[in-house]
Amino acid sequence: MIDNRYSDRYIVDTPESIEFGYDIAGVGTRFLAALLDTAIFFMLGTTVYFILDKVTSTDEFTLIEILFSIGSLMLAVYYIAFEQFWNGQTPGKRIFGIRVVQEAGRTVTFSASLIRNLVRMVDFLPLLYGFAVIMMFVDKRSRRLGDMAAGTLVVRDRQRVTLSDLLETVRSGRVASALADNTATLLPNLEAVRPSDIHIVQDFLLRRATLPQDRRQRLAGQLAYGLFQRLGYSVPGDPELFLQQITDQYVVMRGERMLEQRP
Repeated sequence: MIDNRYSDRYIVDTPESIEFGYDIAGVGTRFLAALLDTAIFFMLGTTVYFILDKVTSTDEFTLIEILFSIGSLMLAVYYIAFEQFWNGQTPGKRIFGIRVVQEAGRTVTFSASLIRNLVRMVDFLPLLYGFAVIMMFVDKRSRRLGDMAAGTLVVRDRQRVTLSDLLETVRSGRVASALADNTATLLPNLEAVRPSDIHIVQDFLLRRATLPQDRRQRLAGQLAYGLFQRLGYSVPGDPELFLQQITDQYVVMRGERMLEQRP
């Protein structure tokens, strides 16, 4: 289920009844990213032209006509290839810190990328994404026609803390004092927690200072309740403290296992 109460946020309810949100990329940022990608594509096309001009006997005007005739298809291939291999990002999107995702928050699929980029030639009309910009201003989630057809949207990319990052933090001792408190009583059944659960909790802990207090408390409660169900018990007290505790202990548990598996 999608909650659209926040015009600049895309809220998704997970199967565990936990709300999870993305920041919608603005029209200006998307337009600049598209312009940069178009410039990169133009430079690639120019390079291909000079190479073909050197290795073929085709006259100059015929070669230009051929490249223009297949230009839209080549542009679609450019976007599809990068979005698949760079997890929803092209060079322009990566530089401006945005990415394409499915409406449910999942990684963009090949079929969705294919649809949104084949429709791109319509969005590009009449010149430099004129139609797309109009659609993004009209749509409350800043989607162009291709996004609507493919069930995708463009969100701001967020720096994710990986397990390796947190392990390095633990090893360096920057969270030693927190671990001394949080691991005094180890949480039972910690093996039931999935990496995807920890990713969601990490994201919340990183962003909680930017949230309004009432929303911060509500999200912390939802996340804690979802983990209570996964673990098979409830932990009284501060939900945020519990989330920090379970994250710290999970990192330590995984780190110890990784160290045990090393030759």
